[in-house]
Amino acid sequence: MEQKNKKYLTCGPTELFSIVRDYMIEALDKKLPSISHRSKDFEVIFQFTVSELKKLMEIPDDFMIFFSSSGTECMERIIENLVKESSYHFVNGSFSERFYKTAQELKKNPILHKVEFGEGFDFDNIDIPDNIELICITQNETSSGVAVPMKRISELKDKYPDKLIAIDVVTSAPYQKIDFAKVDVAFFSVQKGFGLPPGLGVTIIRKSCIEKTISLKEQNYNIGTFNNYIDAAGYFNKNQTTVTPNTLGIYLLGKVANHLNTIGKDKIRFETEEKARLLYDYFYTRKDMQLFVKNPFDRSKTIIVIDCFDKQNAVKKYLSDNGFIVSSGYGKYVSNQIRIANFPMHTVEDVTKLIELIDVKEFN
Repeated sequence: MEQKNKKYLTCGPTELFSIVRDYMIEALDKKLPSISHRSKDFEVIFQFTVSELKKLMEIPDDFMIFFSSSGTECMERIIENLVKESSYHFVNGSFSERFYKTAQELKKNPILHKVEFGEGFDFDNIDIPDNIELICITQNETSSGVAVPMKRISELKDKYPDKLIAIDVVTSAPYQKIDFAKVDVAFFSVQKGFGLPPGLGVTIIRKSCIEKTISLKEQNYNIGTFNNYIDAAGYFNKNQTTVTPNTLGIYLLGKVANHLNTIGKDKIRFETEEKARLLYDYFYTRKDMQLFVKNPFDRSKTIIVIDCFDKQNAVKKYLSDNGFIVSSGYGKYVSNQIRIANFPMHTVEDVTKLIELIDVKEFN
């Protein structure tokens, strides 16, 4: 299977940043995967990555960063460590549902606010019960291509200031500007917008949240074993992790974050929005395909979902034959949709070329 000359506009894993190869060779030459996670060398790597991430994502000083194995593990740790009895979940796709089911499996009596796959939420008519401790929002739903505007999340925090808010930004970081004054926890994994190999989850958490975890532990609630927030916070303060981590992944994340800081946040956001505009404007004109998310205000800038109906296989094969790999739809839409990722390593030239390829082809 020869894929080395193809460009991955997939939702994750996706195209690696071209610089990752050099950084991996550099790390291997330095034998960084062999160093102890209790060593000074590791602490330097940890501190560098945290510093570059905080600069890139404008993370305030009263937040910590925890590393784990995946975005899904981040979900589990959030529920275990911040919920005693009940969480509230906005669900409009498969990954927001995974967050909800995680709370179910942990016996936290979650409350579900569900809309149709591909639709947004009417936040003006939300009534969250008093007993809810944590509100969980998938800010960018990877399966359906729906994004929740940060403004709406901020308004929700203003309405319910006593409740913690956790957001999934797995496929919107680092593009999405997060208002950390209104968000208590955010998490992502690195194989999407950061253009890295999979195997590292990142949780950004307000320091005061640990008081909740301490309270749960004192009441004999399960907060997990390794990677519970009490231990993670203690080790964070020493520039370390609770257990042996993906040292190579942490090193590469720091290097890529530094690279993105060199490019600049404003340029990344401008180019992301320009590429999204090109894709949405083009597919709006197609007669044989349709934009899946109907409301323009709900459309993700980083995951563009297209209804191809019975021509999906032909579209994917044609693009692959011409150098582009895109994702299939998700769940029940796996056979009739494509999903096109729009991350920082994807260029305007990539998007323009993809559009030009499709524009000269009719799918019968």
